[in-house]
Amino acid sequence: PRESRLFAHEVMQGAPRIGPTLAGPLRALVEEKAAVIAGWIAAGRLAPVEPRHLIFAIWATTQHYADFDAQVRAVLAQDGDDHFADAATTLETCLLEGLRPRRA
Repeated sequence: PRESRLFAHEVMQGAPRIGPTLAGPLRALVEEKAAVIAGWIAAGRLAPVEPRHLIFAIWATTQHYADFDAQVRAVLAQDGDDHFADAATTLETCLLEGLRPRRA
């Protein structure tokens, strides 16, 4: 979580140190993964969504647990990491059901 918060802080400042990495290798990686997702969509394996925004949505939901760990623990009133299993199940259900192709 500490490293995730450090990364988020860097990005929120406009990425002065890692901007070239974001615009270069990371952009290339995202485009590569988006092409794979687009292939799944074209094959009817996923609902039609914009692949890059899907990637951002996955990043956002997972990073929230790292960056806002204190908030998550306070709201759930839980110590330890037992809540992560519930989070994983919930996110899997939301993503997988939300991406399930709609059959006419």
